[in-house]
Amino acid sequence: MRDRIEAPAGGAGGAAARRSLAHAAESLVRAGAGASTQWEGASLTTHFQPIYRVRRPECFGFEALMRAKDAQGGSVFPEDVFARTAESARSLLDWTCRALHLRNYATVDPGDRMLFINVDPAAIVRDAHQARELGDLIRYYGLVPKRVCLEVLEAPCPDERKLRDAVDSYRALGVCIAMDDFGVGCSNFDRVVALRPDLVKVDRSMLSAALGNDRVRRMLPGMIDLLHQAQVKVVVEGIESREAALLAIKARADFLQGYYFAMPGARLAGEGPGIERLGRILDIAGGATLAAA
Repeated sequence: MRDRIEAPAGGAGGAAARRSLAHAAESLVRAGAGASTQWEGASLTTHFQPIYRVRRPECFGFEALMRAKDAQGGSVFPEDVFARTAESARSLLDWTCRALHLRNYATVDPGDRMLFINVDPAAIVRDAHQARELGDLIRYYGLVPKRVCLEVLEAPCPDERKLRDAVDSYRALGVCIAMDDFGVGCSNFDRVVALRPDLVKVDRSMLSAALGNDRVRRMLPGMIDLLHQAQVKVVVEGIESREAALLAIKARADFLQGYYFAMPGARLAGEGPGIERLGRILDIAGGATLAAA
């Protein structure tokens, strides 16, 4: 392994200006203590939550979730960390989170699961010209691009066409593309058509609505069927009860994620209990044939 990710050759502007975002992020993470790194007074670390495959009950991968604490040890919402960061530095923060998650996953990697990493749409548009360096960063931490899924967050983007082009640049690396929080705000069918993601994560609010409203409950299978027709696999997140899991399975979700199966944690959760719980739900639902192929 190289000692560090190589910075691209550059012209004037000084060493800091010449450094790539990937290199700058890797340097920040390497300077951190253990599994955490510092960012403007906050300590950032990673928690992982399993994502379970329905058709063949097993752990498919883990979503990396950023956790932050202030100097007094109090929890800080990740969105607040980004909000209080100057806009000019948000791309570096986004890359630092990517590097942190990759570094922390490398210490617990079972070797055959997907790693889901959240990315802000505005950030990947700003750094699309450095997309190739994400492949370098992934390999630097001992993974391969095909085992990494970039999860595009539900957030506005000034130019959806540029977002599509940026996502295409990242897809060319061999990574998987997912869309988060489908059914909320900008994460809609228009963005599915434009980005052509491999997976879509249905927002937990839609599942909650389906649990409490018969009309929405009847709509959920049709929505998932439309996504399948677009050649997209569907993750239903926010599974917090047996009823919610059963509803998602009957609606033909491909993957499930939520506290009912496993809580996020700094170490990878044992897969056995979640798989056993999923198996019992599938028995109630009538078997894995209810899940999408």
